[in-house]
Amino acid sequence: MRPPFISRDRHRIPRIPRSRRDWFEPLYGNVREVFELAEEAARVSGQGVSADHVALGVLRAQDTSGRAVLRELGIDETPFASPPGPAVRSRSRWGPQLQPIIQAAAEEAWELGSRLTRSGHVLLGLAASGQGSLVRLLAERGVSFDAFREKVRAAIASVPAPVSPPSVFTEAPPLASQGIGQAFFTVDQAAEFLGIHHQTLRGYIKSGKLPAYRLAGEKVLRIKREDLMALLEPISVGDIPSEGE
Repeated sequence: MRPPFISRDRHRIPRIPRSRRDWFEPLYGNVREVFELAEEAARVSGQGVSADHVALGVLRAQDTSGRAVLRELGIDETPFASPPGPAVRSRSRWGPQLQPIIQAAAEEAWELGSRLTRSGHVLLGLAASGQGSLVRLLAERGVSFDAFREKVRAAIASVPAPVSPPSVFTEAPPLASQGIGQAFFTVDQAAEFLGIHHQTLRGYIKSGKLPAYRLAGEKVLRIKREDLMALLEPISVGDIPSEGE
């Protein structure tokens, strides 16, 4: 079942990461701190990561776009905090209940004309997924989801994005720092540009579906922007599959 507030006719949304290793793939690199902080909060409480732990990550993240919205509504860490419990060292802390949050956050970011890059996007994903204490807190304050989205939109526009260190998963600085008009992309940047997994894009290269280049003496592959655009084809309304097909 899809989370509430999500329409059924969007087809360019990044897939939900399905394993612990995939949580910090380049597409989500700019918000990885939120999930790292959520994992730390869960470890302290001796629990698996929940929606409320993600809310704590939003409040504690260097990017304050999400925190600004919650503070405007008079919401601090108190409703989301759990009492400390016995330390848990297991790395299997991410359950399937977190997948709808990531999916909803990515879709809400897309709705705002962006990718999943800000803590405010994660906050919208929490509200749209219907999980955790945030939904109750918004209802208590009489804040509709549309009004909440506008508050997040305004916060993202007014709060500068923090400068993030390069991700260990990328071969070069992220796409956002390069500018959308660049002529060549690395494999990770090209995968981010298309919204697909980097292994899928490497498969396109190996099969000859996508040309790739490299500078003399270097190992890093480069892909032309026009070659990426050539992979896309327009579809008619009749070609859009129904949900579940």
